[in-house]
Order: sequence, then structure tokens, then C-alpha cells
Amino acid sequence: MNLKRGVVIYPMILIYALFFMWGFVWNLFNVLATFFQETFSLSNLQTSLGTSLSFLAFFLMAYPAKVLINRIGTQKAISLGALLSAVGLIIFYPAASFQSYNGFLLGLFIIFSGVTILQTVCNPYIGILGAPETREARINFAQGIGAIGAALTAPLGGWFILELYEGNIFGGIKFFYILVALVFLVLAVLVHTAQMPENKTETRGTNLLESLKIQGAFKYRHFVIGFIIMFSYMGAEAILYQLMTPYFKEIGKIGSTEAVKLSAIIFYGLMLGRFLGAWIMTKIDPTKILGFFALIAALLVTISMLSSGKTGIYSIVAIGFFVSIMFASIFALATKDLGKFTNEASSFIIMAISGGFFIPLLYGLVADFFSLRASLIVVIIPLVGTSLYGFFYNNIKRK
Repeated sequence: MNLKRGVVIYPMILIYALFFMWGFVWNLFNVLATFFQETFSLSNLQTSLGTSLSFLAFFLMAYPAKVLINRIGTQKAISLGALLSAVGLIIFYPAASFQSYNGFLLGLFIIFSGVTILQTVCNPYIGILGAPETREARINFAQGIGAIGAALTAPLGGWFILELYEGNIFGGIKFFYILVALVFLVLAVLVHTAQMPENKTETRGTNLLESLKIQGAFKYRHFVIGFIIMFSYMGAEAILYQLMTPYFKEIGKIGSTEAVKLSAIIFYGLMLGRFLGAWIMTKIDPTKILGFFALIAALLVTISMLSSGKTGIYSIVAIGFFVSIMFASIFALATKDLGKFTNEASSFIIMAISGGFFIPLLYGLVADFFSLRASLIVVIIPLVGTSLYGFFYNNIKRK
């Protein structure tokens, strides 16, 4: 879709702002994970439940989000997603007032229900805001904006909640989360009142039963395997992005604030990799990049597992760059050449993000029965699977 530059600039800014904000909230739980664990005397399994519930929303909401978009349209769906995220953030206020871990979990689930809607609608929509030949560049740039948000969460949230409100952390949670909620509310209003270009790919007014019908994406081998790989990889990513603070404290013998700051460095590598990803893939076969990057990431986790101190910490920190291209690469390869089944496949791949619910639970269980160090095997296995998917993709697709 070719649109005039003046028509798309304001809508594009709003969408990029939403990418930034859901990147920002994506990492918020990591800031509080150790505090919650110590305050509520949580096991590793109970702590990982916070991360897992965030991703359960993708499992429960991804396909309904697709139906919702078909029923109410892109613009209203974006506003609703931002509004729902704001509601989840506001719930943190009473949860902090009553010091209820279950209240925090409820808020997290609602936040990520809104983010699921935003992910499902904004990723394809940013692609139509400009020339078709620059579609991939816009999507990669948007992901980079999201990575900036994720990278800023730990230093800003950690400083505000854990340092500025050191003697009253629950008070810091209430103030900080209300501020973030207000940003989402403002964006919801701005999107609702903006002149947004029509999304020609949506099927407005589709019969509800027809919208719910599952079509034929699952007859494609590369999609089915890609769905499994995305499911397992997102579990590994959730652990790396949101549950490394307790691990860093244990192997590095450091405090919570320093561990949170070190966790944030992962997102700097992610941010760099996202912006460079599109350029690298114009030079080298994306399947080979996926294979090599996933293999390197698996080796880095193995090094951390077998070491301690700075070596153990920084081998994990370095992973951010190598996993930066994985979500987009798996998504693109799994939905490639599916014709009329592409939209259906896309909604299922978004649903596969729910691997971030199930795999961290296994990680927490292994950590409770053995150790945090031993539980890293739960991260290594999906990365090896992702590497094999990249290296053997062409053979898989031909069958």
C-alpha cells in the first residue's frame, strides 16, 4: 500500500510509541522479581509464575485478538489493547496497598492481555504504513524501538522503585505503575481520535463463526515445526529476559540493585541486534544466521552453567545480541509461502509466545529440585532446537 508521507507520519509515531511502551512493560517484572521473592517468601517456582502468567495471555488472547480485529477494526483494536494494558497497570496500585502477590499476578495477566492485542494488530499494521519494499525495515525498526523500551525498564524502574523509594518500595510501585498507566491511557485516546490509514488486509464484518474457523496452515510442515520452535524458544527468552536477576545474585554474590542493572545490559545487546538485523539479513541467508546465532547463544548459556562470577554473568549478558533476531526470523520462516493461510498462521505464531508461560514453570521447578545453575538446561534445549530449525529449514520446507 503506497500512502503519502504526511498521511502516515503521525499514525506511525503513535504505533512506534506503543512498541516502545510494550517493550518497557515487558521487562517490568524482572525489576521486582527478587523483591517479591524475598518479601513474600516465594519459591523459585512461585517467582517464575509471574513471568509465566504474562505469557499465558498470549495463549488465551492471540486467536480472540484476530477475531476482535476482524469485528471492530484495526484502530479500535489498538485503542482497546492500550486501554486494557493501562487497566492492568492500575491494578498494581491496590495490589501494592494490600501487599497481595496474587493481585500483582492479576495485574500482570491483564497488562499482557492488552499487549497481546497490540502485538497481533500493530505488527502487520506498521507494515502497511508506507511503501511495500520497505515493509521489513519498518517492522525491524519498530522492534528496535521496543528493545529500547525494554532496555530502559531496569535502570529507570530499578532506580525509581528500588533506590528512590528504598524504604517504601510498595509506595514506589504504586506511583511508578500509575505513571506508566497514564502513558498508555494517553496513547489509547490519541489513537482513537487520530486519522489512521485504513488497513486493507483486515476482513471487517466477517461472520463470527467463519472468523473462528481454523483453516489449513497446519498442513505445512515448516509452519508446524516453526510453531513448536517458537513455543519453546519464547520460553527460553522469557527466562533470559526476566528471571536472570536471582541467578546473577547467586553466582556473582551481588546485591539486587546490581543484579537488576546487569540484567538490563541484555537488552542493550537486543536493541543493537534488532537495528542491525535487517541489514545483516540482506547480506547472508537468514536461515544460516538463525542457525549460527542460536548455536552461539546455546554455547554462551553452557559456559555460564559451567562457570561462576563475572564469567557466568557476562556470558548470559552477551546473549542479548544473538537472540535479537530470533523472534522475527522464526516468525518470517514459519509463515513463509502460506498464501491465504498467512493470517491464520500469524495468529498461531503469536499464540506460540505462550511458551513463555510453560517453559519458565519448568525452569522454576528444576531450580527448586536441583539449583538455578542446573535449571539453565531448560534454556539450552530450545536454543539448540532453534539452531537446527535454521540450519535444516530448506530441507524441512521441501518435504
